[in-house]
Amino acid sequence: MENLDTDFVLLLEKEAIWVRMLEEVLKDNGVPCVSFPVLGAAFTLRTGLPDSLRLYVPAEHLQRAMELREELFSAEFRDEDFPDPEEDSAV
Repeated sequence: MENLDTDFVLLLEKEAIWVRMLEEVLKDNGVPCVSFPVLGAAFTLRTGLPDSLRLYVPAEHLQRAMELREELFSAEFRDEDFPDPEEDSAV
């Protein structure tokens, strides 16, 4: 993991909307965090590229932060959320 300084480690680099969502979950669960833009604002405005952020957490909270990250992002892709259409049409 990339170090921000001696106490913080990189948890995630993703589009801003996803980082902001995870930040809220982390803070709601008592995990401190801080994010920084990957690209400067002027570059983002000029190019129209998505605003990416890097999200850092204190090393002592890394394990819990990783668990919350996995819960948040893996929940989007569970099989029960996308049932097999052939099973639904079976009589």
